[in-house]
Amino acid sequence: MKSLKIEETVDSPEVNLDKERGRFEFYGKSLPENPKDFYQPIIDWFKEYAENPNRDTVIIFKMDYFNTASSKKILEILSVLHEIHAQKKNIIVNWFYRSIDEDMLETGETFSELVKVPFKLIPY
Repeated sequence: MKSLKIEETVDSPEVNLDKERGRFEFYGKSLPENPKDFYQPIIDWFKEYAENPNRDTVIIFKMDYFNTASSKKILEILSVLHEIHAQKKNIIVNWFYRSIDEDMLETGETFSELVKVPFKLIPY
């Protein structure tokens, strides 16, 4: 499966998706003008990955900020991860948040409740 790498910009996060290396990472801010255009290739990548996932999948979200439209797309990604988890594969979402950022902590808690995927909430 081909890896997907998207460089960070002022309004979109860095994304590294590499099945062979077991890297599934999101860093930065997400405020793209058209979230559907930005996130659809990522969602499609995860849907393909879900057809033959690794035994263990560790996702890293270390986002400084994302808008509501991006939040909906991230939730879509997490829903695909739920499908993988339902296949009895090991999934863990490492949700990093600044220790002073209660909003990002609460968002991680909410996402974990909505998609029923194991989350580790990690302050930094």
